[in-house]
Amino acid sequence: MKDLKRVSYAAIVFLVLLRISIGWQFLYEGLWKLDTQDTARPWSAAGYLKNAQGPFRDHFRGMVGDPDDLNWLDYQHMSAEWTDWQRRFASHYGLDETQQRQLTELLEGKRVHETGLAAIPDAAADLVDRLTRMGVLEFDAEAKRLRVYGDKPLKPSEAAELQSKVPVVKVDGEYGLADEEGNPVRNDDGSLAAPDEADLEFYKAVESLEQQSARLGYLQRLAALLRGNPDRVGAVAVLTDRGYRPEMRPQLTEEQAAEAITTRYGEIQIYRNLLDEYEAGLKSARVEYQHEHLSRIARRIASLRSELVGPVRALDAELKQEARELLSPEQFARGPLPVERDQLWRVNQATIWGLIILGGLLMLGFISRLAALGGAVMLIMFYLPVPPWPGVIYPEEVLGPEHSYIINKNLIEAIALLAIAMLPTGSWFGVDGLFRWIFARRAAT
Repeated sequence: MKDLKRVSYAAIVFLVLLRISIGWQFLYEGLWKLDTQDTARPWSAAGYLKNAQGPFRDHFRGMVGDPDDLNWLDYQHMSAEWTDWQRRFASHYGLDETQQRQLTELLEGKRVHETGLAAIPDAAADLVDRLTRMGVLEFDAEAKRLRVYGDKPLKPSEAAELQSKVPVVKVDGEYGLADEEGNPVRNDDGSLAAPDEADLEFYKAVESLEQQSARLGYLQRLAALLRGNPDRVGAVAVLTDRGYRPEMRPQLTEEQAAEAITTRYGEIQIYRNLLDEYEAGLKSARVEYQHEHLSRIARRIASLRSELVGPVRALDAELKQEARELLSPEQFARGPLPVERDQLWRVNQATIWGLIILGGLLMLGFISRLAALGGAVMLIMFYLPVPPWPGVIYPEEVLGPEHSYIINKNLIEAIALLAIAMLPTGSWFGVDGLFRWIFARRAAT
């Protein structure tokens, strides 16, 4: 625009202010997102992309990799994820052999639980022999150690049976002699009578092994959460022509067994079914009551996801916090473990640095037309995941209230940047104008 008489000075001032204002918003937003990356809750585009709606829903949700958090409910996936994390953690912090062993025990649990014991009391010898044959206990008389293996932890019922073989009782944290009925024997002054030292040593050894066995590794706790909880994974059932039957050796002919469908119906399966119902409903919803029904399903999905995935995420966070406690101050100073550079990481980095770079260019007025065009493209990419179009359900419960129809603030700002891209605002006030003045002087000489 060479004829500045066609644009008033007031228009020039406000157009430049508009460019700088949008640039400042971009720059500050990008710097804030960057600053959170070293905190306990780094910013991520995952939440926004997971809740994408409209015709581009599948594309934007696909950027997350696991938009419905189903991987968190898959033991095999989580086990592989933690094993890979263990390798990267050990490499990043340079763990020594002792720390690596401790980390393995943290993840997998101790392979052997043991405690000192001089001898097995005669009263408990038969029971110890039976549990030894069952692979539960092992007494090493030479080393004077009583052992329990991690893959077969000592059950509370087994510990109680072992302790019942010796006349020892525990009352308010104190140990005393027990009578034949298991009641505490007291002295004349009311204090607990002292038990036999060998019996007390055996009682405490069993107590120690029971406590050690209760400290499961994180993989064992994960298995209990995702595989051992019938409310979550459901009971196995077989679908036949007579309906579902629990899988307790159902009496089926070979032909019936071949046609039967085995399923687990628990909260995880309910969650999967709700996801399928929601996706199918999105494709067919046309009228208001169908959209309201989908909104109710979405709320149910969000609630169930929180109930199912929340404990697994908490377990993951607990594991990583305990692992950090193994580090020395020098190792801790190496900083947090770098995140995996997957597609979501690339999306987050592109968003953060795009905002910072484009915001800085707009504020400086440097290659301002190209910067404005790039900013408009970025804003349109923010607009398309959840466009306020007719028939598109807005996830207000997740993204907050939004009262827009076709046009929202992202699109308005994108249009403003497209207008700026059509005008030489950087030449009016900015680095572009400085370069223009330098080149104009050289041309004049």
